[in-house]
Amino acid sequence: MTETTDRTGTTGATGTTGATGARDAEQVRRHGRRIVVRCVWAVVLLAPPVVLWVMGAVDAARHASPTDWAGNHRTKVALENAAVLIGGLPAAGTVAGALAGALRRPPRTGLWAATGAVLGALALWAFGAYALVMAFRHFRLVF
Repeated sequence: MTETTDRTGTTGATGTTGATGARDAEQVRRHGRRIVVRCVWAVVLLAPPVVLWVMGAVDAARHASPTDWAGNHRTKVALENAAVLIGGLPAAGTVAGALAGALRRPPRTGLWAATGAVLGALALWAFGAYALVMAFRHFRLVF
């Protein structure tokens, strides 16, 4: 940083203006922390679906039938559909959030993108809860 002299004759460092510079730096730190916290929330919300998907894929690979090609194909398609949901909903939320954040003044693309990722992960959980309710709705115990 270089020393500068303003019109009043006071000397200060270039790039900061005393209390205003400190306040701006604190706002930047808080903004960065909010982005990191939302990214961590997105990862935490996505971890269980990803782990369950990996477990399902490993189980499907381990128990593939050499003669039931139709069953193997249905399993593969179901795993592909689940992978698209697990990866697609948070990604779509991130893109939508980034676009919405870019349209704001002042632009807050990073914060809104992180928020979109969290909302996409929450949408994935909502879809999973709906699928679970629908699966149990048609569940019957026959003795």
